[in-house]
Amino acid sequence: MFMLNRISCLSIRAVFFFIKKVFHISVITGFFCSTLSSCKFSESEHKTDVSLKKATALEVVENAINTAGTLKKWQNIASLKYTKKSRLLLENGDIESEVTQVHHYTLTPRKSIRIAWAVGKDSFLITKKGGLSQKFKNNILIEQGKSVASAVNSSLYVIGMPFKLLDKGTVLAYEGLRHTGGDTTNVVKATYDPQIHENHSTKDVWWYHFDKNTGAFLSSMVYHEPTYALIENTSVTKEKGLIFPKTRKSYRCNEVGEKRFLRAEFWYTDYSVTFLED
Repeated sequence: MFMLNRISCLSIRAVFFFIKKVFHISVITGFFCSTLSSCKFSESEHKTDVSLKKATALEVVENAINTAGTLKKWQNIASLKYTKKSRLLLENGDIESEVTQVHHYTLTPRKSIRIAWAVGKDSFLITKKGGLSQKFKNNILIEQGKSVASAVNSSLYVIGMPFKLLDKGTVLAYEGLRHTGGDTTNVVKATYDPQIHENHSTKDVWWYHFDKNTGAFLSSMVYHEPTYALIENTSVTKEKGLIFPKTRKSYRCNEVGEKRFLRAEFWYTDYSVTFLED
């Protein structure tokens, strides 16, 4: 009888031990599943933050475009012509070079570009028709191909800001607010890849500064290895509902945008704009 009672007690203890183990495993499993679920939720939150950040960059650029005259109006330009005077300066303030160019872009229905200037007794001309970009000196072809195309893309990019930020292949990222020259600006970083996109001129990294309140494009900073430059739109002009640069200044600066010296000055005059509806 004693042996039967002892066996019965041992059996009861075994049952309680088994139940205790099962409960312990269930608690651990529940905790693990809860933790895993929490991790997945955090990952989802992170993805949402990234998408919101991209949307913010696009929102800033679209606001700037509306301030500058709407994307539809820019895309309806048939031809654009203007005169650009450039002056390069040395660190001590002496003039390194000075040139005046006439830019003439036919954008639709068939794209063609002409940039003409003179240096002393020599005349220069850059043309682009279709996929062919060429440079002439005194009516003699001296260069063609990617380097000439890059110069054309750069000139059109400058005059087409902020509209050109929506060009194919441009990667935009919002970098928050920054105090720039006494203004509070939204900063959008833009990166390019000319190896993939022929409309890109260089792999330089750019930061564009837009007025926080009005959306106006105020300035930009570029890293052209190994130097940085800060380019300010010191004045603008409005031509047939579109805002274009009137004067710009470029400063050599450090990585946080602190100016070192004035490197270049630019003047834009004699604008002529026609639209497809004209």
